[in-house]
Amino acid sequence: MKKTIAILFIGTLSMVSCNTKSTEQIESPTAYPTLTLKAQEANVSVEYPTTLEGEQTVEIRSKIDGYIEQVYVEEGSVVTKGKPLFKIDANSYLQEVNNKKAAVLAAEASLETAVIQTKRTAALAEKKIINTYELTSAKNIERVKRAELSQANADLSAAKSKLGFTNIVSPINGVVGSLPYKIGSLVSSSAPDPITTVANTKNIFAYFSLSQQQLNSFLGQYSGNQLKDKFKNMPEVSLLTADGEMYPLKGKIQTLSGVLNASTGAANFKAVFPNPAAKLWSGASATIIIPTQLEDAILVPKKAVFELQGRFFVFTVDAKNVVHNTEIKIRNTATEKEYVVTEGVKSGDNIVTDGIGNLRDGVKIAPIASLAKK
Repeated sequence: MKKTIAILFIGTLSMVSCNTKSTEQIESPTAYPTLTLKAQEANVSVEYPTTLEGEQTVEIRSKIDGYIEQVYVEEGSVVTKGKPLFKIDANSYLQEVNNKKAAVLAAEASLETAVIQTKRTAALAEKKIINTYELTSAKNIERVKRAELSQANADLSAAKSKLGFTNIVSPINGVVGSLPYKIGSLVSSSAPDPITTVANTKNIFAYFSLSQQQLNSFLGQYSGNQLKDKFKNMPEVSLLTADGEMYPLKGKIQTLSGVLNASTGAANFKAVFPNPAAKLWSGASATIIIPTQLEDAILVPKKAVFELQGRFFVFTVDAKNVVHNTEIKIRNTATEKEYVVTEGVKSGDNIVTDGIGNLRDGVKIAPIASLAKK
């Protein structure tokens, strides 16, 4: 009996010991890498959406009404000034030219008859055979016939111009845009949309906007009393195309609109990028990247930040190694791997830098400290 009790007692102690060890393992804080933040200089970049336009973009419109007979180019074709683009059916306009030529011949004949009549009447009036009234009447008829001839010539010139408009040529060197009108399509001088566009894309203009608040801060970074001096001191900018590729050539910010947009309150900038290989297209969208230098910036690794309903958070660690869900405000500038924080954390604060998907507010951790980036 005593032996049995001893065995039970030893078994009980063993179970208690195992449970204690299990509890200690469950309650042992999980290790997480942490970082002590430090204010520092930072070379960062700011990104703005931009719309690309050719150095010169011309809408091609028909000056007459008619059916397209020929299309000489394809979308994306490189054309030179004077290159034929479209041919519009010219039959009716050719007939009009012939009619106007006939009208000129008739007017010339009428004028010739009027001149002869004036000379004859003048001779008779000189001999006092007829009175001066008839001579004046003959001269007036001659002037009318000269006016009719002038009008006939003007009508012929207008008809020839319309005939010339049946041949549509490129007004500039550039690249042909979309071709919504095909052979057989009816075009009109009053159509709201052009039949195509030709864009000179030797240089590409990238347009982007800043709010009034951003404008003052942005311009304040660069030395110069006048705007033109500030533009000279601005760094070269980069362009990220819509397919995620970095354009190999740098651009330069050149102009700022003198008037803020009345509806948005934004200021419009224009940057110019060389485009010798025609890799950039007029009408495309992209992202312009502007480098800038910040003093005393608080940089937080992007992997340490999570977003919730448009707000950004990090897990800060207090003196007792307890984490707290902390909201931060970030600038629209960033490095490749870090955000620039303006509110929420400060120099000297500790944050969790990895594994934040498994954390909850108020959990105690075992921090693995890493050095702040210098």
